[in-house]
Amino acid sequence: MKFLKAFVACATLLVAANSNAALINFNDYSIEGFAGQDVNGTSTVSDFGLTLDLDGNTWVAISNAFDFVIDPTSVLYFSFEATGNEAEWYGIGFDNNDRVTASSLFQFGGTDTTGANQLTQYSFGSGVATYAVNVGDFLTGAFSQMIFVLDADNVSGTSASFFDVELCSSATFCETTSQGNVAVNTPSSTLLMLLSLGLLATRIRRS
Repeated sequence: MKFLKAFVACATLLVAANSNAALINFNDYSIEGFAGQDVNGTSTVSDFGLTLDLDGNTWVAISNAFDFVIDPTSVLYFSFEATGNEAEWYGIGFDNNDRVTASSLFQFGGTDTTGANQLTQYSFGSGVATYAVNVGDFLTGAFSQMIFVLDADNVSGTSASFFDVELCSSATFCETTSQGNVAVNTPSSTLLMLLSLGLLATRIRRS
């Protein structure tokens, strides 16, 4: 799984460099504890900036000079994997004032149920899950922070990874859904060959 994840991240980054992709690169943002909920945990960036890894009991926010703009057509795409022990809840969301606001947060797993907007539950131990959330159905406006939640007040040994995160709308380019369907700079034949060889090697390893 780690081999596949690292390979896909590298390939995605190379494709993104050739297509003005909108995937979030966490290296481009400051990462800080959110709303006093960064209790006892760490956050690291991996896979060339495409993955945010959380450990322990922590809520973090990414922010910079650019707002996260949500309109009625906006969709939030991301992939997620939890390891270690199951946390009390896993979530993602948006904020402007460094306060916990249930209406702008989304829960998709964990042992507890919160007042946040509820998404399809992540099945702990199942590996990677990919989400497409019509966030424009829940909230609109410009937000200065995107929030990532690994809440584990009474549990130790929890870890979670968020990767291939993208917020896009009908008015913006969307790497997640539009690669190959819009007029963008396509990857070179050499890159396509490397992608094919990498996927073949992965299949052989799984055999």
